Amino acid sequence: MIKVGYIGLGALGSQLARRFIGSAELWVWDISAEARVAFSDEAGVHVAKSAAELAENCQTIIVCLPRSSDVRDMIFGETGLSIGLSRGSLLIDQTSGVPEETRQIANELQKCDIKFVDAAVSASPHMVPLGGATLMVGGADEAFERAKPVLKLITETIYRCGTLVGDGQAMKIVNNAMNAACRLGTLEVAVLGRKAGIPLRELAVFLNKGVARNQTTDKMLPALVEGKTSTNFALALMLKDVNQALSLGMAVGTPMYVTTIVRGLLQIGANTLPSKARLEDMVRVIEMLAGTQLGSRLQEATGDQSRACTGEATASVGTGKPSLEDLLESAIAALCLHITYECAMMGLKYGLSMRAISNVINTSSGWSECSRTLLPALAEGVPIKDTRLKESVRDLNQICSLSIRLGAPLLIANAVRNIWEHALNTADPDDLTPVLTVFYHNMSAAVQFAV
Repeated sequence: MIKVGYIGLGALGSQLARRFIGSAELWVWDISAEARVAFSDEAGVHVAKSAAELAENCQTIIVCLPRSSDVRDMIFGETGLSIGLSRGSLLIDQTSGVPEETRQIANELQKCDIKFVDAAVSASPHMVPLGGATLMVGGADEAFERAKPVLKLITETIYRCGTLVGDGQAMKIVNNAMNAACRLGTLEVAVLGRKAGIPLRELAVFLNKGVARNQTTDKMLPALVEGKTSTNFALALMLKDVNQALSLGMAVGTPMYVTTIVRGLLQIGANTLPSKARLEDMVRVIEMLAGTQLGSRLQEATGDQSRACTGEATASVGTGKPSLEDLLESAIAALCLHITYECAMMGLKYGLSMRAISNVINTSSGWSECSRTLLPALAEGVPIKDTRLKESVRDLNQICSLSIRLGAPLLIANAVRNIWEHALNTADPDDLTPVLTVFYHNMSAAVQFAV
């Protein structure tokens, strides 16, 4: 039976470690005594007294810690892994870390003949026991082949993102930035729709039928309708992930207009909510900024006023123009399409292939209907026809005008409106079909959107 060591038994790490129970001789360790105790009664699990002791007993070791700096401290610290590591050992890093810092650690360990791969995880903790995790892996061929049978004990969904250590983490940064932007952008538009008088239940059903559909409309909005939570992810960790996305964008030289706004909103949440706030608590921040609430408690208290707002909004659109629901859907689709381009540019300039980006994102939490259409086409080098760009800008103008009248910030959709106005104003008026692809390519000075 294979012997595996696992370090980092937090909400996600503990579930990942449990995937080895019964399939491997498992050794575990965590800095938290409480986390260690949770494994002490598990049959066949050895709870090490230190990271060094775990390394003395295992040649295949997986770590899942909050930050790359924590990984460095855990390896090279006073009682760290390096004390017990033997030559030829394999280290697998599942931390949502910084690619450059991870590569530096790998380079230092390589001098001691220690193999290293990163295998970032996309999954909610409750999905891991079901084998529902997606792993994004980076590393040299030999190390990857050695790690693959170990990782398959966690999940069959494993994507090789590149040959450099850190490539898996870079892919997760792309995914998480897309998820965060689609999430907060969708919430802003949903709150505007609610302030205009559309019940959340009706809006959630409508948005899940068409081009606006994404992870947030699919899971979060229906959960809010039922008064349930859709994620237990810590707000501080999502802020860390988006900070990493901005840092990566700066490092490779790509503009990150919308991601910058998303980071700002998350920072507002981190500064104003309790220290242990969850990502779900950002609903309260978006509600507060718009001066309304998503749930039924507000509908019952202010139903007449909300319906009056709806009438005003519909009248402003005019006879024969798109309905309010159509405008809200168009706004969400536009912001999802923009963030797909924005994050794809960052990934490309970092060195990820478009095919890898397409394969991973569209099976992970960053997906949207827009990404599922756009990314495969870009990966195949198929020209993208922006046949509705003028109409999309028109819809964004109308929904942003509505946000002015109703007093909602709508920061993300407004940013997309400005960017797309710029794209339209600088386009060849005789050929509008490839406008956005050309515009984003030129804006980022990225390599071609192809394999």
